[in-house]
Amino acid sequence: MRRNRRKASKRWPIWRWHRRRSWAPERGLPGGPGRLRLRIMKMRWALMLFTLLLGFAWAALRVQVPAPLPYDAPADRFSAGRAMADVRVLAAEPHPTGSPAAARVVATLEQRLAFLGFDVRRVETILPEKAAERLRSRGGDATKPAVSLVAVRKGADPSLPAVVLMAHHDSVIASPGAADDIAGVAAVLEIARAIPRLSQRRDLVLVLTDAEEQGLVGARAIYAPGAAADPIALRTGVMINLEARGGGRAMMFQTGPNNANLVRLLAASSPDAAASSVAVTVYESLPNDTDFTPVLKRGIAGLNFAFIGEAWAYHSPLATPDRLEQGALQHLGDSVLGITRALVGADVLPRPAPNAVFATAPLFGLIIYPAAFGWVLVGMTAVLLGLAAWWRRAEWSLGGSLFAFGQTLLTLIIAGLLMWGLNLLSGSVGGEYYDRLAALPRLEIVAGLAALAALLFMASAAAGSIWDRWILLVKLCFVAALAAQIWLPGAGPVFAWPALLAAIGLGIGARLRDGLWTVPALLIGLPGLALTAELAHFAFLGVGAPMPYAMVPLLIPVLALVAPAIPSGPRRPALIAAGVAVALAAGVALWVNLDAPAASIPPYAGTEKKQG
Repeated sequence: MRRNRRKASKRWPIWRWHRRRSWAPERGLPGGPGRLRLRIMKMRWALMLFTLLLGFAWAALRVQVPAPLPYDAPADRFSAGRAMADVRVLAAEPHPTGSPAAARVVATLEQRLAFLGFDVRRVETILPEKAAERLRSRGGDATKPAVSLVAVRKGADPSLPAVVLMAHHDSVIASPGAADDIAGVAAVLEIARAIPRLSQRRDLVLVLTDAEEQGLVGARAIYAPGAAADPIALRTGVMINLEARGGGRAMMFQTGPNNANLVRLLAASSPDAAASSVAVTVYESLPNDTDFTPVLKRGIAGLNFAFIGEAWAYHSPLATPDRLEQGALQHLGDSVLGITRALVGADVLPRPAPNAVFATAPLFGLIIYPAAFGWVLVGMTAVLLGLAAWWRRAEWSLGGSLFAFGQTLLTLIIAGLLMWGLNLLSGSVGGEYYDRLAALPRLEIVAGLAALAALLFMASAAAGSIWDRWILLVKLCFVAALAAQIWLPGAGPVFAWPALLAAIGLGIGARLRDGLWTVPALLIGLPGLALTAELAHFAFLGVGAPMPYAMVPLLIPVLALVAPAIPSGPRRPALIAAGVAVALAAGVALWVNLDAPAASIPPYAGTEKKQG
């Protein structure tokens, strides 16, 4: 008997340690020996990490550019191969406003437009003093006017409002501008070539502006307020502007007023286009301008497209045709060609309708709905959340919920502090703007590792019932969705969509037993996780270098979606993993800080105003 007692005392050391350390397996897991329960916990660790990896890998695939079509692609398709022929000619050298190279670009464009069947005229504008001083300070010639081009190819009924494509042909000093914005100009020319004149119900107009880099001079002259505007401004029914920074997938990031029907037409005619009312909402708060700005001020309906990845190429001497990402050009052209073809062939342009909420969702494409429908999504989330809480009321406690809330709040604070501190370590606060643009991919890795470290810290401190934590995290995402619906309906996809998916998973989990809910709940949440990661990526490209901590609110939907896989202990491995993540992030941040200045920095770095 004594021997048996000794064996028994050695048989369950892990279970006894569980009890001493107060992280015994939470309720809802199947019974059985402590070793089995520990294996289940380890499996949930693996599930949590695998879910995060799968969701972010899905997002990474979604932001990849398509393969460029070759020069001999079918005539009705957009071909990056054909467009690159124009890029190589127009971006052969820097061509700022007033330079001999700019004059050559204008002459070349006039010839190309005439060949495509357009009637072309020049719109010359004397540079305002502020723009002239800016150009002179960089060694440019401010004595010559900006030369914009207005090209019209008549349709069957020229009395109808025209469809206008716009891009700017000037570059900054010292940059060939292959991306910003000769890519847009070449895309416009290729789109015009792909649309036969006989298919035009209405006029197709190309507006190729000058001196955008000096303060939107050409666009402001053509779309000036009131009667001072160019005659084409009075005939513009819909405007589509094409911008670029470096590379990556193109995004429709800005719209004119009353956009719902125009965005629906985009979804129907350009199914591969990426668009987001979240981007529209965020961009409104930024100080950036493009040639689309004066168009907006006239209240003209329209869409603004750009690709903003490969940020190192922005205004860079290295922004040559050979370095232009042709897949980005292909996606930009594909996104705009379909809707342009639909607009010029339409008897009636899309009628104004209140602004819609929209985003390109995994598996579903571009989802669009009225802002008021967001209340339906919020209401469905509330119902599912309430039902799940009722079904699991025996396993819910106020004390556990308060603990989970404090833990979540601490996690968000830690994530923000880590991102802020690591950003200081990287030298990005007060650092050279263009050098930080070149470092954006590494800075995004730093922010991601900081977020992962905060999540691992949360998992290391998790205790009590999983239902306290899971219900609380979905509640927080629901509150964020409700706040967005009240104050920023366009940002609904950031919180409302993940909250609904998390609530569906929670409802399924509440009806299943013995841990069978983990995998289906995570699978349902995967599209929301991929969408959140994708939106975070585009947001980081816009604001990441100066303030990566702006990404912290996006951790709320991530936590809600991976909640069913967040384990309660063991603490030490999670803390070690969090420390490793912080150490890796610090290493990358130091690499950014200590490496040599990027070769892509323009010669006037530190004085260039961030424009379009």
